[in-house]
Amino acid sequence: MNKIKPIFKVLFFAFILKLVVSFLVWHPDVNNHIDWGIRFWQYGPAKFYAPESNVWSFTWPNQPPGTMYMFAAVRKLYEVLFAFFSYLHFDLKVFPGSFLLYFEQSLYPALTKLPGILSDLGIAYVIYKIIFKELKVSEKVATIGAIVFLINPATWYNSTIWGQYDSVINFLALLAFYFLLKRELMPAILAISISLYIKASLLIFLPIFAVIALRQKYNLKKWLIAIVSTLFVIGLITLPFSNGEPFVWLLNLYKDKVFTNQLQIITANAFNLWAALTGISEQPQTLPFLGLTFQYWSYILFLFFFAPVLVFVYRKQDFKTAVWSLAITAFASFMLLTNMHERYLYPVFPYFTILVATQIELVANYTAVSIISLLNMYNFWWMPLIPSLVAFMSGDGRIVPRVLGAINLLLFIFLYIRFLRQTRAGKI
Repeated sequence: MNKIKPIFKVLFFAFILKLVVSFLVWHPDVNNHIDWGIRFWQYGPAKFYAPESNVWSFTWPNQPPGTMYMFAAVRKLYEVLFAFFSYLHFDLKVFPGSFLLYFEQSLYPALTKLPGILSDLGIAYVIYKIIFKELKVSEKVATIGAIVFLINPATWYNSTIWGQYDSVINFLALLAFYFLLKRELMPAILAISISLYIKASLLIFLPIFAVIALRQKYNLKKWLIAIVSTLFVIGLITLPFSNGEPFVWLLNLYKDKVFTNQLQIITANAFNLWAALTGISEQPQTLPFLGLTFQYWSYILFLFFFAPVLVFVYRKQDFKTAVWSLAITAFASFMLLTNMHERYLYPVFPYFTILVATQIELVANYTAVSIISLLNMYNFWWMPLIPSLVAFMSGDGRIVPRVLGAINLLLFIFLYIRFLRQTRAGKI
């Protein structure tokens, strides 16, 4: 009988540990996900986004339908599990009442974290596959790479403590590039589309995806099959919301709500260039700065760093190139674009983890970025409450976020210089 591979043992242990920890902290932001899941079944998809149904205990549904489907499924899972435990207690008399009371209070918030936790595991496994199978590094190093991602305090806090689902869209994006680089166009387009259908944060990756796909020179038939199949799936799952016009409805939703009804500020608690310059107080990104607005300067700076990445991807398409390009793009967008939230550094970590597993000299940079990201997500929310850390982060006119933003910028520049040097030396 074959032994269980170490990677599967790692994933199982990580799942159990994350699941246990998910019960211990109730982050206030989880309340949105709970509310969306409950009201999805109360209102039904056809009226979920409708003005006459827009009564919410916390925040209105400002994300696409994929998010709502996810938390609606979590709600049903909770109802099934709680009914099962209630049956064990009331009918079979084998489940303690104290446990049932605890589950009534804590099971639902913990389950809202399940999509993020499972996606963390999925990302770790794809990292393992890329390092071992595609980059041809040893299985031991590939397993260590997966472990590094799973124990990263930033990714751990995001899904297991906070209960956010950045890992869900990043898992789908990572899977999309994995399929694409394996020349499997249809699942690649479907995966990246579903990622954007859940949340539009990873639009920054679309130019890289498009360049790689076009350079692979698929025939018209493969393009048609991939695009039509994806449109069919998206249209089908949008139909219950749209009253018969799924694509028109979806376009209007993104245009009128997802892309516009957001904060639109210089930095939304992100420790980046703009935090270093202006602090993290809420200021409109349309404020003037050196003849332009902060928003336009952010576009210029991002494009300055992003253009060489696209040129590089155009010249070469393989796993190593894609990993470097995606890591740099994710890091640049967080550091240079305005209106960035603290969680939007997450897309760096799947690709940066692959880099650090194959280039040990990057470990100091990776560790520093991870710790700053953890502090960034803790800032403002203070969950769990650690008074000494709150005092440190908030003292002296909130100078610490500005300093950490400046350090983060230096870490990005160091990584970008290394990227340029390795491309020029032909090592990528």
